[in-house]
Amino acid sequence: MEMATKPVIIGGRTAKKPLLAALLGGFLLLGALLSIFGLTGVAYAVPLGGVGEFTVQFKTLEGNGFKMYGGMAESGKAKQTPVFVNEINKATIQGLKISKDFEALNLRVVIEAGGTVSIDGLVQKATQINGNISFGSLTMKENYIGDVEGDVQKAAAEFTQNANTIHIENGDLKTVYLFQQAVSLPGMKVYFEPLK
Repeated sequence: MEMATKPVIIGGRTAKKPLLAALLGGFLLLGALLSIFGLTGVAYAVPLGGVGEFTVQFKTLEGNGFKMYGGMAESGKAKQTPVFVNEINKATIQGLKISKDFEALNLRVVIEAGGTVSIDGLVQKATQINGNISFGSLTMKENYIGDVEGDVQKAAAEFTQNANTIHIENGDLKTVYLFQQAVSLPGMKVYFEPLK
């Protein structure tokens, strides 16, 4: 008796449960890593960027050594997005909440601090800044950029804003990059919530 072999073509399918389990496992691992930072109280040189736009919200921010200038940054939507680059030497924040929406998964990842957040060496690149802001010893100036090469360097050097102190209430920022030389996140929580 002879058996003929016939090729069988099997269509590809994505196993949703293992994919979702692996994805959530990665987020939980990230949450565990951030929790370790929360237990020790301080994390050093923490960059957050390259994940597309995310939201930073807080009740109040008090900062010293403020500088703002223009720049370009990579976002989830484009390689070169115009941004406001904000640098603050030292800052304390009340009611900090950082969130990132993943629309494909109908999921929002939230990092929230329960106490006063202390930050040294903050660099933030924002596409939108909302809040009630006051400055101490504010200087705004336009600079001659005829000798500056490159669009990004020109955007950063043409207009600058400096202040000894900055105070922001009810801050709501759309951000594509966030870096802290050192940050303390007391009472930190990482959790997921469905998008509405």
